[in-house]
Amino acid sequence: MRHLRVPSAETQHWLELCRTQNWLQKGAGVLSLEGGLKGIPLSETAPPESDQCWSNNSIFSAQGLTKGPEHWSEHLDQKLLQDIGEELPNSYEIQGDILIVKLEQQTRQYGNQIAEAMLKQLPSVRLVCADNGVIGEFRVRDLEPLASRNEDISTITQIKENGVLISTDPAKVYFSARLSKEREDNLSVAKKLRKQLSRPLRICDPYAGVGPSLASLLTEDNLVSECYAGDLNPASFELLKGNIEHFISKSPNILNELEIKNIDARKWKDELGNEHKIDYLLVNLPHHSIEHLPELLPLLSTEHSTVIRGWAIIDRDSLALQEGNITSMIELAGGNVEYISCSEVKGFSSSKIFMRFESWQTFS
Repeated sequence: MRHLRVPSAETQHWLELCRTQNWLQKGAGVLSLEGGLKGIPLSETAPPESDQCWSNNSIFSAQGLTKGPEHWSEHLDQKLLQDIGEELPNSYEIQGDILIVKLEQQTRQYGNQIAEAMLKQLPSVRLVCADNGVIGEFRVRDLEPLASRNEDISTITQIKENGVLISTDPAKVYFSARLSKEREDNLSVAKKLRKQLSRPLRICDPYAGVGPSLASLLTEDNLVSECYAGDLNPASFELLKGNIEHFISKSPNILNELEIKNIDARKWKDELGNEHKIDYLLVNLPHHSIEHLPELLPLLSTEHSTVIRGWAIIDRDSLALQEGNITSMIELAGGNVEYISCSEVKGFSSSKIFMRFESWQTFS
């Protein structure tokens, strides 16, 4: 195979030129040569060495460096690729070793071939599933297994976040890796509150899911003294119990109190006997967080600062009103707001956004 010998610093320039002119040999990689030079693989249609376009760079023959496919679609038959055309999936999500892809109606008949191609390209993926939308009371994904390694179609998987393994099941529970930064910030805020109170915290995550927000909190040294967590989804609850046990095993500290329940979050105040004992409250039921907040406020401790961090889906044009709305709820419950902020985390739709709210308050 012919290669163009170029200075290493000019590699990108010559690659772009050859690619634009269709002179680059597909499937072949760039060679590293002595003296800081590179060898760019040329196709049969590229001009000879004598052509002025090469600016006196020489051409030599060498065994080509085989380069594997750069995209999973390269594993598909060319005719199949043409049949799919513009409906080829251009994005997917990976949770642990499970790949989740949305297929247009026209491409569903090719789902198995697409999934097999993805498995060939992505060795860390065990199972490829089609995302057929959301179903059921808990609005979880309707996942259809398309292809797997070793015929293993279990949808239980593990995700590593901030050094901690979290078990989840995308077919039965909700989990968003995109909120990992929010969970990092949860830890930072908790440390700030611990410093202010000069003691470990009593925390409550009543919409815990499988417990991703608790992973960093429970594994942090001397941060949490009591933990109250739960979820209404039975599948989430079962995974949550196992995850919390794992998180605690990674911590050098022993909790004074731990309660994990499969209940409606609004019942926690009754479960705790209206003791007002929580220092740090997480509220993550985006479609109902604001609506549920008044029934969660009785959980908060009195006579010192407490913190609420929550997330909600709201109308885009109502963001400016939310601080006043939440402040009114807290004041109506007998609290004094020390600090509050409401910020857009990401867009949700053309008219709605995903918002984070954080409030520091004291109840007397």
